[in-house]
Amino acid sequence: MRIIVIIPTYNEVENIGKMLDVLTREEFPKIKDHSMKILVVDDNSPDGTADVVRKEMKINQNVELLLGSKQGLGVAYVRGMKYAMKKMNADAVIELDADFQHDPRDVKRLVAAMDEGYDQVIGSRYIKGGSIPKEWEFYRKFISWGGNLFARVVLLMFTLHDATSGFKLTKVKGFLDHVTLNRLLSKSYAYKIHILYEIVKERSARVKEVPIKFHFRERGSSKIEHEDVFESFKVVILLFFRSRFFKFAIVGLIGFSINAFFLEFFRRFGIFDNLGGSFSYLEGSKLNILSQPSAWSAAAAGEVAIVSNFILNNFWTFASNKFTQPLRILWKFLEFNLTSLGAVFIQFAVIGTAVGMFGDTIIVRQLALVGAVGFLIVPYNYTMYNIFIWKRWKIPGLAWLQR
Repeated sequence: MRIIVIIPTYNEVENIGKMLDVLTREEFPKIKDHSMKILVVDDNSPDGTADVVRKEMKINQNVELLLGSKQGLGVAYVRGMKYAMKKMNADAVIELDADFQHDPRDVKRLVAAMDEGYDQVIGSRYIKGGSIPKEWEFYRKFISWGGNLFARVVLLMFTLHDATSGFKLTKVKGFLDHVTLNRLLSKSYAYKIHILYEIVKERSARVKEVPIKFHFRERGSSKIEHEDVFESFKVVILLFFRSRFFKFAIVGLIGFSINAFFLEFFRRFGIFDNLGGSFSYLEGSKLNILSQPSAWSAAAAGEVAIVSNFILNNFWTFASNKFTQPLRILWKFLEFNLTSLGAVFIQFAVIGTAVGMFGDTIIVRQLALVGAVGFLIVPYNYTMYNIFIWKRWKIPGLAWLQR
């Protein structure tokens, strides 16, 4: 496998020579069965960083240089990723800073984790064995820890511990090559959050975190600015509004409105009065809900909402996995409907029970609907859709049902 270590630089003349030396002469020989190369992406540093790289290139074919204008860390990495994929035939890329805050000796650990079958490997500061510099002032520590927590919570990446790490290995095929690099929301440090989101949430990558010690920068100056902090928060918020969960919630709100409307429509015009009346002999028994016209109205309203949810989820929430062939849509709708029957039964049972206990009024029906949807149907539907319809969650024990 061809692995490209991408190192962005701007005024790193004090670090880049030593970094190249450690990687090519000490670390790469320890990594077996892989072709390791370095791509230095320099933003026309005025201090002569590129000259150091050119000197190394004369004696080392594993080092390449890509020049460009200074537009931000994210732009530099994107430029490097595109070049690595198109010109260097990369099978995987590693993002590594030149200033030794990322230890180059950890590169082999990321590669080893990839060899275990993972699609992305993150050098994590926030798992056991990882750390951030003790020399950092409290504000820097708080921003790092708080920003990471904010990203994890808002983007629902609870299984990850370091969502803002800049030291990662990512496979190309099926993952990085599916990220629209030209449309990242940040040109600076927050690029990493956007790419991580795309890889983890949209591509469902298998991710492993390995602990790293994030070192204090000894040479040169740190390039992080206060603007980068605010931009990172902005990017997280924008990604949330793009997220499948947010879209699912909006579709659910529309579906709930349709559900509530048709529940009252069917009940008001007595459409299911005769059906409920046919079970009147069960009044007072444990099956009393079968005699409630509101229960049948709720089931029918739920079915109307299912149709709405399928259309909106297929073409918006799960657009990257949407079905477009007419027969495929019909088949998936039938499958969707079957999967959603649980929600219909929940709604039938909850509303039927509520009106039987508290009276068949609008308030009782609507409150029961809110309870059924909010506490039972939403988590049920989200789980079932991800597992069985759009197959975003891979469950080992259910693999035979997810084909």
